Amino acid sequence: MANARVKAFAILCIVALCLQMADAQGRGLRVNFYQRSCPRAEQIIRGVVDSAFARDPTIPAGLIRMFFHDCFVRGCDASVLLDNADSEKLGAPNANSLRGFEVLDEAKAALEAACPRTVSCADVIAYAARDAMEVAGSVKVPNWLAGRRDGSTSISAETLTELPAPFSNFTTLQRAFERKGLNQADLVILSGAHTVGFARCGIILQRLYNFKGTGQADPAIDPSYVQTLKNLCPINAPGKQINMEMMTPNRIDANYFNDVQAGRGLFESDNALRTTPIGRSLVSVYRVPQVFNAAFVASMRKMGNIGVLTGSSGKIRTQCNIA
Repeated sequence: MANARVKAFAILCIVALCLQMADAQGRGLRVNFYQRSCPRAEQIIRGVVDSAFARDPTIPAGLIRMFFHDCFVRGCDASVLLDNADSEKLGAPNANSLRGFEVLDEAKAALEAACPRTVSCADVIAYAARDAMEVAGSVKVPNWLAGRRDGSTSISAETLTELPAPFSNFTTLQRAFERKGLNQADLVILSGAHTVGFARCGIILQRLYNFKGTGQADPAIDPSYVQTLKNLCPINAPGKQINMEMMTPNRIDANYFNDVQAGRGLFESDNALRTTPIGRSLVSVYRVPQVFNAAFVASMRKMGNIGVLTGSSGKIRTQCNIA
């Protein structure tokens, strides 16, 4: 019965993926978008990501998070890369937190040398996220779509209204995702990006030491995990870094969902996934590696369609931080 459910879910993922590709192509995105205008574009970006991963195995987490934070604010238009006095980079969820800018800049410089004014910064982010999924996991991502163009506006305050916070409950998360055309299944599987990367202890200190003013830890956390986290995050060390998933922190896999089910989600938003019947059901299903892989790719691809600029809309920036 369990195997039948897994197979049925995998089929649904494939069907959903086909529908997403058809929808995205209707918006101007397509596979092999740069095949004629810049034939080596994907190869160039992959080479830069591979080199970055060899130097720093934590970089895929940064690139995947960059893609998420770009697409959720103004759509996938590379507005997250812009520098100005009030840019998204300066918003509280991003400041001193987003990582991977230097990788994207290196890739863009190489692309400009090979194919001037051709490959958008938005597509550089998207391809780098695709490559990050592949180098950091057993995930294979064929038929990645491109054709996005770049926006010119970046406003720090929008990061607070558009990006879901790590303190969110399920209802708040659901509303944030629905505004982007994403459903509950997307919400849960994309939270699985927390299987890689790290956070600063300051985000969880209140949850560990004074949850909702009780002077105690959040009772939803597994007690043994509470002690592990307190050992790693003393109350006087808000700047210390901690892995978001302990077993395979640099590997994109289904272990995150095992942790969530067992009460070992790092953030309140992680624990929120098991507070509703649909959330608990999805967490259980996504613990299966092959289901996780198929669903994660499908929802990342779907996210890459949010608010895209195509055709004559937007522009191709020659430097990703300059509008």
